[in-house]
Amino acid sequence: MHKLMPTFLDTLKVGFLSEITKRVIKDRDLNLEIRENYLNIYYKGNSLLRLTEKSPQCYHPYVHPKILNGIQLPDFTDKASVDHFMRNIPAIKDNIVLLGKPSLEIEYEQMIIRANNQEPRNNSEYFIVDRQVTAGKAGRFDLTGLFWERNGRKRGQTVPLCLFEVKFALNQDIQDVDQQLKRYYLAIREKASELAEETEGIFRQKLELGLFRHPADRLEAMKTLKFSRDIDDFQFILILVDYNPYSSLYKLDRLAKLSFAGQIKIFRGGFAMWEKEFKSLAEANLSPVE
Repeated sequence: MHKLMPTFLDTLKVGFLSEITKRVIKDRDLNLEIRENYLNIYYKGNSLLRLTEKSPQCYHPYVHPKILNGIQLPDFTDKASVDHFMRNIPAIKDNIVLLGKPSLEIEYEQMIIRANNQEPRNNSEYFIVDRQVTAGKAGRFDLTGLFWERNGRKRGQTVPLCLFEVKFALNQDIQDVDQQLKRYYLAIREKASELAEETEGIFRQKLELGLFRHPADRLEAMKTLKFSRDIDDFQFILILVDYNPYSSLYKLDRLAKLSFAGQIKIFRGGFAMWEKEFKSLAEANLSPVE
């Protein structure tokens, strides 16, 4: 189960690892994900650090040797060893850019996390909890999270678990995304309650670490939210990033035939522009939102 032991969590909050947490909170180009008693920190969607608890006093850092490019990282046992890592973060970032495997799709995944979790002025209704979540042998969901409707928000509400699949540009996988989502649905159907419970636990630990940047009253209410264990409440969200609207690669009718089609939502975004997607002022219907 994805979860940090209490000792690991406490050390990240107030112990000698806390500078790492503070850096992730301050540097919103970094993304921290909780695994099974280890964590990953990502930059541009690529792993910048994997940190595993060997004991409450010793944490083992792993960075791919190609990305380290000669940088030596001893186990983290005190503030000095953590400070050594902190000083090398800019060099590791540079090595990821120069030597890593660039992918705009995984970069967009990280930007989606930032836009919804760490930009309080957005006040969005979706929050991302985890990344690259396994759906058994069927594959992995790109993101998981929750939907907290803007209207009628209050403490103690039960919210739906959301599972996101991100497709960038004319990714050839888009033509078979209906079968992909079907495989994922069948893979999690029998363990929906377990997945919701695990995601709720990760959500609470991330809130403890301060990884959601929102007003204090909203954060306090978020701590009381509960995830529905019923798969019929789940949302399956296809995010099409920079998808060419003139393309016929994506077949909406195939998604409509799925047994859980009523739970599927489609979001289109990105920065590539086509005239077909533009709206006039009249079409935009720009009404004020309170």
